[in-house]
This record gives sequence, structure tokens and C-alpha cells, in this order.
Amino acid sequence: MTKLDENTLVDQIYEAAVVPEQWPRLLEGFSEQIGSVAGFLLAVNAERAGCISSPEYAAAFQEFVASGFIDSNPRMARIVNRGLVGFTVADHQLLTQDEMAQNPMYAFLRKHGGGWSVGCAFDVPSGDQLILNFERAHAHGPFDTDTIAYTDQFRSHFARSALLAARLGLERARVAVETMNAIGLAAAVVGNQHRLVAWNPLFESLIPSQIQDRQERVRLVHQGTDKTFASALKRVASKEPLREALSIPIPREDDQPAFILHLVPLRGGANDIFSNAYCLLIATPVTRKQAPPIQLLQGLFDLSFAEARLARNLTEGQSLAEMAHSFGVQIGTLRNQLKSVFSKTGLSRQSDLVALLSGLSLAREEQ
Repeated sequence: MTKLDENTLVDQIYEAAVVPEQWPRLLEGFSEQIGSVAGFLLAVNAERAGCISSPEYAAAFQEFVASGFIDSNPRMARIVNRGLVGFTVADHQLLTQDEMAQNPMYAFLRKHGGGWSVGCAFDVPSGDQLILNFERAHAHGPFDTDTIAYTDQFRSHFARSALLAARLGLERARVAVETMNAIGLAAAVVGNQHRLVAWNPLFESLIPSQIQDRQERVRLVHQGTDKTFASALKRVASKEPLREALSIPIPREDDQPAFILHLVPLRGGANDIFSNAYCLLIATPVTRKQAPPIQLLQGLFDLSFAEARLARNLTEGQSLAEMAHSFGVQIGTLRNQLKSVFSKTGLSRQSDLVALLSGLSLAREEQ
């Protein structure tokens, strides 16, 4: 394949900064320029590892992560130990052939058509370390000096493009929460370090009385619900399929109103790498009116019909014994349903549940 001229490649690199969805094809195209089978851009920190890859290697990289090779990557360990962050290097400059032959990561890479790499690592203000890597078939031997030098010509452009993409990603997050402010929704964005990176004025009114942005992570002041919140953040960050609604009730305390905190995952491709945003928080206020309708309880807390009916009737003052007689079920069945309601609402006492649900009608803006 005829190599593209340098200006064309540089243009493509900076176009991907503005349109992050172009990164997979950019990595694929640059791979072809240097005789590589695939390109990868990884974002790694203590909490997560995200990746954009050439399209046909996306599944193989997921297997790479699942095998634990992100945490035991001998290439990166050697780059860090030798102070080579920010430099373009190849495998044979970092490891001996015996070291590579004995390392299970290389056996995996050879199985999937790789085994020799050239790339670089650089730090960005989000706290991530970005790793740009191009993989070559083991049978073709290591990257030669000319190819390493050619790749190095574009190192600074890739780094600046990634930095620009990260800044634009944060700006998009800020625009999103400001738009929600305009329609009366208190919203904030949680970044990859589990801290707030953007919020609107309505959400700011909850800080620090009910929500606090601590050094280790964003927290809820109410200790009982903060445990549920911490668990929900971990589930969102894990990228695993979510089978339950992520809505957390925050009880009224003193003069602070009750509200529901909804967690909305921000996922997909380049967003995982560049935006430093993995979760949107939306706070919905509640007002004290009549017992909430069953449909509202089901929607907010992912309750079954039976669980929502039990919760509503508790709010109306009925005992479990009265409900067992009315519904024609065993009281043990109702106790099991109540345990499930506690689990899904993050509460542990019936009195707290009633106190919360007795005010659970969605607030409307005053005209």
C-alpha cells in the first residue's frame, strides 16, 4: 500500500480529535501505513482501563483485558521503569526474546496475530495514562529502525489530538448538564476518578448539604444511602450489563428535602477514553402528598408489582398481617418482598421506608 503523505495523516489525526468516532478507522489506517495488523489506544488508571482499537480487533482486546494483561503488561512496566513515558519504543528495545518467549501475554498476542509492537505512552490531565500501540505479526519480526522513526514523527500529533479530544469531551459534558438546568433538572457528571467533573446550578444547591465531592469519590451525606450509591457507581464503572434501575432515594433530613438520585451510564466507544465522564447524576425532588402510585414506585426503584403494592400499602398504614389477609398470601411471602424492597431502595428499616415513600410524588415547578 502506498503511504499517505505526512500532511494527510496529520489532518486525519486532528479530525479524530473533533470527531472521536473516527479513531477506530484512524488506528486501522495508520496500522496499514506501518505494516501493523492493528492499532490500539488505551486509557489506564488505578480504577479502569478503556480502549479504542482497529474495528476488527475489538473482541480480541476485550479478551486481553479479561485475561488480566492490562495489570501485568511487561512492556508498560519496562517503559515506566526506564523513564520512557513520552518516547516511541518497540518491543526489542524493552525486552529480550527470552523474556517475551516466557511471558503469557506474548503467547496471547501471537495467537491473535500480533507479537511485536511499536508505540508510546503519555499522561493527560484527566489522570489517565494513554498508551498508543501498534501490533505486528510475530512471523514478520520486530519493527525496524526506519518504521520506529516514522511512527515517532506522529507521536506528538497523536498526543495533542488525544488531549484535545479529552477537553472537548469535558466541554460536551458541561453543555449537557447546563441544558438540563434549563429544563429544571439538577444534573452532574461523574468522572473516571469517581469525582464530579461538571454540574449545573440546580445540582449545586445539593452541595455540600446532601452531596459532597470528597477526595476519594463523590459521596452522599446520608450514610445509609451512600453505601447503595457507592455500589451503584461501581456497577456503572464495571461496564457490565445493568439489570436493575439505578435510582436511589435520599430521605428528608432536617430542613433538607427528599429527592431521588438517578444514575445514567455514559458509555460507548471513544466516550470511554476521552470524556473523563462515565456517569450522569440526575436529582429529582419529591414533595409530601398522598401515597405514591404503584407505577411510580416500579419505575423509580425497579420494584415488581407485588413489591410496589406492598410498599404503597405500608405508606397507607397497613400492617403486613392486614396485607396478608387482604392479598391472600402468607406473611412470610410479604416479609421476603419487604427485604427485596429494602435492598432496592437502600434502606433497612420499615419506618425509614414509610417516611420516604409518604412524600414520594414527583415535584412540579411552581407556575
